[in-house]
Amino acid sequence: MVNFTFLPMDETKIAAAHKAQFIKVGQLIKWELADPSGSYSGLVIVGEKPIPNGFQTMADVTIDVGDKEIPMAKVQELSRIVQTEFVQRGVISLQKPGQA
Repeated sequence: MVNFTFLPMDETKIAAAHKAQFIKVGQLIKWELADPSGSYSGLVIVGEKPIPNGFQTMADVTIDVGDKEIPMAKVQELSRIVQTEFVQRGVISLQKPGQA
């Protein structure tokens, strides 16, 4: 099971290459997952991305690799697990508190 923790909005935690893909970043969520092969973590970055007719709210998943090399098959597995659990359990809201 993936543990999700909402972080205070601080765009300095987002690499410039990731931030450049968004018009506006709305939420930062840290994720953590442990399985028999190790412990993994990263961010889910939620924001508005440009599309041909405007923008759409989307989420990107990053994986902290640090000094370890993660095989591509494991990267794909982690991405799939995190995205699936985020969609199943997550509620995304880019509105200010008190607005419906």
